[in-house]
Amino acid sequence: MQTKRAILISFLLCGLILFWSFQAIGGEWTEAQKEVWKTVQANWETFKEGDLEATMAMQHDDAVVWWAGKPIPFLNKELMKRSYREWFVYEKPVSYKLQPLTIQIVHNVAIVCYLCDWKGPSKIEELRVLETWIKQDNRWIQIGSFSASCDIVPSCLFD
Repeated sequence: MQTKRAILISFLLCGLILFWSFQAIGGEWTEAQKEVWKTVQANWETFKEGDLEATMAMQHDDAVVWWAGKPIPFLNKELMKRSYREWFVYEKPVSYKLQPLTIQIVHNVAIVCYLCDWKGPSKIEELRVLETWIKQDNRWIQIGSFSASCDIVPSCLFD
């Protein structure tokens, strides 16, 4: 009898943990979190379409973006624009899948963590992504982004 009770309690606890984990991955988001997530998805649509102007319009003038596999981040918008332009020519995503993990909003700043799987003409990449968005003039724009490959660990530069 004790064994059956212990098994039942274990199943109930596992069920509760599983239920709570689904909520943490986006099951019960606020309207603001949903709005941020739609913006992240729209940003990826600009990548897929190769729309450089729309991509750059979603970037804050002082944004810092660090791509997976790059040794240093892009520290100015002009360098970022050049890099996106080149990316769209040689490996623009033809498809992508995003899996949100968490969105935390503090005042007008959103921190978004998600997994991304995108395919280009000759490349498939799986990423962990951390993005920071700020709400200005009633819209979300990206102020920071860091992505890391799930498969390849880049080297770090030290003096």
